[in-house]
Amino acid sequence: MKATLCIDDAVGEHRRALLDSTGRPFRLEIERWSERDSRAKLDEIWWGRVRARMPGNRGWFVDLGLEAAGVIEPTRAAAVTEGALLAVRVKSEAWADKGPLLSLADMSPSAPRPDGPARHAAAKDDPFLRGVEIVATVTGADARRDVDAAVEEAQQRIHVLHGGGDIAIDATRGMTVIDVDSGSRASGADAEAFALDLNLAAADEAARQLALRGAGGLAAIDFVGMQAAKSRRAVAESFRKLLAARLGRTSEVLELSPLGVCEAAIARRIRPVRDALAAPTAEREALDALRAIETVGWAARGARIHARVSTQSAAWLELDPVGWKDQLANRIGARWAIEAGARAPGNPEVWSA
Repeated sequence: MKATLCIDDAVGEHRRALLDSTGRPFRLEIERWSERDSRAKLDEIWWGRVRARMPGNRGWFVDLGLEAAGVIEPTRAAAVTEGALLAVRVKSEAWADKGPLLSLADMSPSAPRPDGPARHAAAKDDPFLRGVEIVATVTGADARRDVDAAVEEAQQRIHVLHGGGDIAIDATRGMTVIDVDSGSRASGADAEAFALDLNLAAADEAARQLALRGAGGLAAIDFVGMQAAKSRRAVAESFRKLLAARLGRTSEVLELSPLGVCEAAIARRIRPVRDALAAPTAEREALDALRAIETVGWAARGARIHARVSTQSAAWLELDPVGWKDQLANRIGARWAIEAGARAPGNPEVWSA
């Protein structure tokens, strides 16, 4: 599908979003500067040290030199023995308290082998752009506005459908549940046609939201009930195709049950947006403050910029663990002042004077 790529390379955090032909976001990627080179990304090749067999012989733990050990699934390969240094490919990024899922990678016998765990090579192509044709690339203030909107949308629970009605999204530990509600949507005399039209709109929005959030695992969509089997098949097929287009890959999507529930199994590949946003509270506030300072600096050229943050965030900024001071000065000039306030970490205050 055709898409617009929005790139927001803010001080402290790199963010990207893909927008569809109607301007709606459907993929989102966020990486803090503080975590660069400290996590295994999809389809990268790593050298990893096999550490121990998982309980129940469900695979092996593999040390990649990162905080969380990777997991390689059960295999007959004789190379997978405790202590072996293996070339592995990242099949799924780490999420929540789970380490990255790995598979054996093809590696030439003549390839140089490091002494210990290390990244060997980046992915051959960009997984974030798979299945899409980029028709435009946006940067600067416009990209920041669109990415900000995508981040906000990915955290909302209720999403209004075109023509009326809405869907509610709840993520639990085991699955993502989506409920479809007709709300104030105008109904006609034909109840079946009304339900079909509503459910097709809901299938479109559900597919977009699942892709936008980087959701994986089980998903269940509770559509409005329909009597005709033909209608249920049409909704399931529409959701199946829309989800594949948004994700850039197919997922297992079952037919609607007589009660109107559609179940889907979405293979986990990238980390969910909620995990990407789950920085330590002080760092999260500091990054939001830096982005706001830069944004205000674009709009108020030459003006002095002020920011008020919590004491915890101010301490993080003062330590400058990611080298933000030089980078921000290079972009807008060293014309900011940051003050600490007796407040809980949260939304920073930024203004120009």
